[in-house]
Amino acid sequence: PWKGMTHEEVRGIVKSILRLLTNSADTTYAFACAIHKASHPNVDSLKLAFEDISKRFDLYLRKMNAEGNTQRGLLILDESSHETSLQKLSIDFRNIGTQWGAIKFLADIPLFVDSKASRLVQLADHIAYSVFKRYNMGDSQYFDIIASKFYSSDNVIHGLAHKHPNMSTTCMCIACLSRRYASSNAM
Repeated sequence: PWKGMTHEEVRGIVKSILRLLTNSADTTYAFACAIHKASHPNVDSLKLAFEDISKRFDLYLRKMNAEGNTQRGLLILDESSHETSLQKLSIDFRNIGTQWGAIKFLADIPLFVDSKASRLVQLADHIAYSVFKRYNMGDSQYFDIIASKFYSSDNVIHGLAHKHPNMSTTCMCIACLSRRYASSNAM
């Protein structure tokens, strides 16, 4: 669909799509994980990101459950060659646990759909692209539109993770800053 469009037209469309998230209900949140791959050379980045996002979403659902909202969550992902391995990981997260504990509030293993057939998965693709541009290219024009939609609680942005060696000391991204601010106020 982008063929024949100028860069400015494409940017305008992507920004309009991202504003759909920004203008959505107050209870609509985004979850993402940005990994500095060079800092994790011996780690499967896909597994780390999937584990992180799964646990963050599960913690959000746990909080909802504690507040009386007993819904379960469902992960819906774009079809990929990683479908089988991610489904197995999801089962392992539920039965064995993640490095942060077991996943308890997901209703089932992830469902995979063709992003061309799902507007919500297309929106998720744009969110992922926004996070990629912000953390890998230093371009925040898209990320800034959706930054307020990452799940947060107690002044910590829990819906966004940044896996970087300097995240706890010098990183100035909103995810790292919110964690440092909460840590300094807890002392």
